[in-house]
Amino acid sequence: MSRSLAHLRGSVAVGSLAGFILACSSATGPTSVPSILAHRAVWNSQRLANYSYTFQAFGGFMSGPRGPFQLEIRGDTVRVAVDLATGDSLVPTYFPTIDALFDRALDAAQTGSLTDIVFDPVRSYPTRLAYAAVPDAVSLEQASALQPLP
Repeated sequence: MSRSLAHLRGSVAVGSLAGFILACSSATGPTSVPSILAHRAVWNSQRLANYSYTFQAFGGFMSGPRGPFQLEIRGDTVRVAVDLATGDSLVPTYFPTIDALFDRALDAAQTGSLTDIVFDPVRSYPTRLAYAAVPDAVSLEQASALQPLP
């Protein structure tokens, strides 16, 4: 095999590998801003102003209850937060709405710290957000069992 043919094959192999790596970190993957915005558009189209869901966060220095927590949202504001393990009512202002979870996902996607995100297949809200390990910070948030409220 001639030297130029071997060089060409090596270049094709390297180019193919680079293309594969770029495809894996595609701007259309689940942790990309366009993907998150597409899911948010589906979520927003449902116009749920009043809903409840179960929330849990992991990692960081959580000195208070670890949850899971049942949250009630009315008019895009968390009005009720209950620790499901104890039944205790908690200060609701420290807990996120679904819109706040989308905001967190977008911020983390833009900084490159969002490592994984999963969306509800029906309502399209984020059910799992995983972040790059940062000392003292939450590394995983979960949302589930969303129910519309009257």
